[in-house]
Amino acid sequence: MIKVKDIYDYINEIAPFEMAMSYDNVGLLIGEYNTNVKKVLVTLDITNLVADEAKEIGADLIISHHPIIFNPLRRIDKNSVQYKLIQNNIDVIAAHTNYDMAEKGVNYSFAKALKLQNTRVLEKYGAIFGELLFGMTDREFANYTAKCLNAQGVRYIQSDKIIKNVVVCGGAGGDLIFDVVKEGADAFVTGEIKHHEIIFAGENNITVVDAGHYKTEDIFANDLIAMLSSKFPQTEFIKSSSFTDKIIYLS
Repeated sequence: MIKVKDIYDYINEIAPFEMAMSYDNVGLLIGEYNTNVKKVLVTLDITNLVADEAKEIGADLIISHHPIIFNPLRRIDKNSVQYKLIQNNIDVIAAHTNYDMAEKGVNYSFAKALKLQNTRVLEKYGAIFGELLFGMTDREFANYTAKCLNAQGVRYIQSDKIIKNVVVCGGAGGDLIFDVVKEGADAFVTGEIKHHEIIFAGENNITVVDAGHYKTEDIFANDLIAMLSSKFPQTEFIKSSSFTDKIIYLS
């Protein structure tokens, strides 16, 4: 029987937990290593709906990208997600910034979704630099990104370049824009970017596509499930169908 420790050790091989940033909280956050695992739910975040889904499908373990315990807890309320998971004997492993920076982690899946070629990993955040199959205008590239990520909407910064070279960084990667300019990229795609970073991009004629934190990171799940399913064929790995960031885009 596969145990939590087996899955933990495999994730540690492909995305060592020690790679996580100092502020992060990764690894086995709820449960014990010796738990038998027949079914696993994989999700970007653990919400009440995800906890209910895990119970409904009979999951023994949830693997999440964002930690269910991030800041120190002084108490666990009976209405909390953490309490619900403990009550239902569902263990939790979080692979966050260690998985962001892993060779086959979030940004690998991101670059693959955009079909980038001749990719290389940048030092900061494990972001990826790559080439599009063909050049695009800023608007064409924004539409292309939305389609590749199945995003309901994106926002973008205009430029007068034909876009060929692109940097991608899932999640809150906006401060990478300064490195993007140094790398000589034509465009940058991320999930969150601040006002002063937007202004800097515009001043440097860089197209930035902000596709949202959810859509730029949720793509990790299918690739991780494929790797885990290959390694542990006797265990069932399922992507959460209940998780969404609930954002609605007005047309």
